[in-house]
Amino acid sequence: MEKDIVTYRQAMDDFRKARTKSAMQRFWAGIKGKSLDLLPYDEISSKLNAVSQTDRGLQVVRLQDIIGSVGRTDDFDRNFLPLRDSDLHRWASVKTLMTSPLAPGLPPVHLYKIGDVYFVLDGNHRVSISKQMGLEDIEAYVTELKTRVPISSSVSPEELILKASYAQYLEESKLDLILPGVDFMLTQVEEYPLLKEHIAVHQYYMGMELGRDVPYEEAVAHWYDNVYLPVISIIESSGLRDTFPTLTVTDLYLWVLDQQSRLQEDMGIPIRTENALDFAAQMSGANPKPGSNRAEQIIEDVVQSQEGLAYEEEFASLLQADCLIRDVLVALSDADPGLEALKQAILVNRCPDGNIRGLHIFPTDEAANTEKTNELQAKFDARLAEAGAQGKLLTIAGDVTRLLTAHSLLSDLLVLKLTYPPSGGFLDRTGSGLVEILRKAHRPVMVVPDIAQEMTSLMLLYDGSPKGKEALYLVSYFTARYQNKLTVLTLEDSTGVKAEAIAFAVEYLQKLKLAYTYIVETGNDLTSAVLSRLEENQISTVVMGGYGGTSFLGRVFGTQVDQLLGRVRVPVLICQ
Repeated sequence: MEKDIVTYRQAMDDFRKARTKSAMQRFWAGIKGKSLDLLPYDEISSKLNAVSQTDRGLQVVRLQDIIGSVGRTDDFDRNFLPLRDSDLHRWASVKTLMTSPLAPGLPPVHLYKIGDVYFVLDGNHRVSISKQMGLEDIEAYVTELKTRVPISSSVSPEELILKASYAQYLEESKLDLILPGVDFMLTQVEEYPLLKEHIAVHQYYMGMELGRDVPYEEAVAHWYDNVYLPVISIIESSGLRDTFPTLTVTDLYLWVLDQQSRLQEDMGIPIRTENALDFAAQMSGANPKPGSNRAEQIIEDVVQSQEGLAYEEEFASLLQADCLIRDVLVALSDADPGLEALKQAILVNRCPDGNIRGLHIFPTDEAANTEKTNELQAKFDARLAEAGAQGKLLTIAGDVTRLLTAHSLLSDLLVLKLTYPPSGGFLDRTGSGLVEILRKAHRPVMVVPDIAQEMTSLMLLYDGSPKGKEALYLVSYFTARYQNKLTVLTLEDSTGVKAEAIAFAVEYLQKLKLAYTYIVETGNDLTSAVLSRLEENQISTVVMGGYGGTSFLGRVFGTQVDQLLGRVRVPVLICQ
C-alpha cells in the first residue's frame, strides 16, 4: 500500500507537468493559428458517412495514430494532454493502476478505426498516460468503419472538413466506384457542384452527338478520358502544380477551364485549353513553363515515331489530322493603314476552323479614339468577310510589349507589320520594341516588311540550334501540307556550324521525302547571303530560329538584324 501511495503522488506530479505542457503548447499553437483540438468521432464519422462496422479484434495500435475520441474532446488535446485541473485524481488513479507493481493492471482500450486513424471509445486516460510515458504502442480492441476517403494521422480539422465534403460528393457521384483509385478532391468545397455540372454537361452533349441516352457511368468514363485527363496532362507539363503546390490537380482543372471560359466570353472566339492556361498564368504572375506549341508537338510525334511505324507515315498522319497554325494574333496600328499584317495573317491561316484575332493597343495615358477604333473595326470585319475567315478585334490600353507577348500565348503565331524610319513607331526597324517582343514571345513571330505574300517558296536559315530545328520542323510541315518550295541556307562562319547539324537536316528532310535545295555558304555576312539567294530562288518567306546565343538571330542581333529586316522585303517567320 505504501508503494501505491508513492506511485499515486508521483502520478499527481506527472499530471501537473502534463497540464503545464498542455497550456504551453496551446498558447504557442494559438499564436501560430494552429489547432490542437482532439477530433470528435461522432461529427467526423457522420460527415464521412462511416457506417459499415467490422470487428477487428485485439490489435497493437500505434499511439500516434490515435487522434480523436468519443465524447471526451473537451478533456484532452490532440496529443492527449489533460485540459482540466479537475481531472487530477482520476488521471493519477489510472496511472497508479497502470504502473504500480501492486496493482492488477488495466484491460486493453477500445478504439474505432476510420481510414488509418483511431478514436477512443473507452480508455482515454490510458491513452493519455501511455503517451506521456513515451510508449509507442497500446493494446486495443478495434472496430473498423469503412469510408470512401482515406484519413491519415496527420490530418487537421480543416482537412477533415475537406475530406468530409469529398466523401459526401463521392457518395452522390459514385466516382470512386466508376473510376477506382482516382483522386478528385478539391480544396474549395463549394466547387463540387461545378465538377458535377461538368460531367452532366458532358453527358448531355455526348447523348446529342450519339443520338441516344448515355448512361451516367459511360459518360463519366468518357469525360475522364477525353476531357479531364487531357487537361491534367497540360497542367502537369506546364509546371503549374509547382506554382500552386497547395492546390489539387482537380482544383487546377477547374481553374484552367474557368479561365478558358472567361477568355472565350471576353474575346468572342474559341481559345484552346493550353493557350488559356499559359495566358492566365502569365497575367496572374504565376509564370509557369509555357505549354508546348504545335511545332514542339511535331518534334515529339514525328522524330520519336512509334515503334514499327514508318517515319514518313507518322508525319503523314499528322498532316491529315490537324492544322499547325489555327489561331493567329495580328497586331494592328496606325502605322499599318493598309492592314498588311492582317492580310498576312489571313494568308498564313489556312485552317478551316482557324481564327484571326486582331489586337490594337493604345497607351494608358491616352483616351481611346472611338472614331479611329470604329474605322479599324470596319476594315477588320471587311477583310475577314472578304476572305471568308473568322475572328475578332480587341482594343485595349496598356504596355505594348507586355500585352503582345501575353496575348501571343493565346495563339499559334504572332504577326507584326514593321515600319520604316523616321516614323519612330514602336515597331520601327531600328527600335528596341521588336527586340523585346522577339525575346519574350512564346510563339513564332512573323514580321511583314512591305506587303503580305503567299507562302509559296520558303527559305530556311538553319544553324542546327534547338530553335533552328524547330524552324526546320515548321517549314517541313508547310512544305508537306501546302506543297511549298523549300530552300535551306546554312552559313558557315568562324563560330562553326558542325557537319552533323547539316547532316541532321538532310536526313530529316530525306526521311520525309520532301523536295528541297540545300545551300551552304561561308562568311559572316548573313544579310548578303540571304539577299543573294532571295531573287534567284524566288523566295516568298524567310524562316529562322529564335533569339538565342547560338541561333542565327542570336549571332546577328544588333547591327546585322537591322540590315536583314531592313533590306529583306519578304515576310520573315521567326520561331521563338
